[in-house]
Amino acid sequence: MINKTFSKGDLLNIISKFGIDIPNAHTMDKLRISIALWSELHNITEIPPDNEVYLIENLEQLKEYLKKTNPDKILTVKQKNKIMRFCKEVIVYCNNGYNIDCSIFNTVEEIHIPISDISIHGDIPSVRRAIKLLNNDPKLKDKIQPVISNRMKKQLDNKKNKKVKHYYGLISKQGKFVVNFD
Repeated sequence: MINKTFSKGDLLNIISKFGIDIPNAHTMDKLRISIALWSELHNITEIPPDNEVYLIENLEQLKEYLKKTNPDKILTVKQKNKIMRFCKEVIVYCNNGYNIDCSIFNTVEEIHIPISDISIHGDIPSVRRAIKLLNNDPKLKDKIQPVISNRMKKQLDNKKNKKVKHYYGLISKQGKFVVNFD
């Protein structure tokens, strides 16, 4: 059976990504979609491999993926909010010139030890930003690297590659530009 941590949107994405034929899936609720998807997975013999998002090669890997906890939903809402609050405080510390007196922290260790623990949640943008800013701290001895899933790496690479757009001969670029007027 499909693990309950997968949302309706997750299941619909899997259905569309692997081309699984479930008519009117968008009108069903989560329970009906999961039952229909699981029975359809037992009726088909193969699926197209996905090397971009899910990194799944065959039908058996997809079944195992759906049986386990959703890797995108490893935190509860309460845990994620706690991490977000901590990251906001770290960002405030960094934006104030790494001055411990201008933050809620008493020592530098109160920042560095927990940030190492939450670095495993590198898929959360606030965690990546807090670590990026904190790595510029002159008091930091060792640099911290956020742990980012392959799926998020692909999304970040795609986002970076989409910065240049072409419109009927017009090229739109994003970034910092300096305009000088003489």
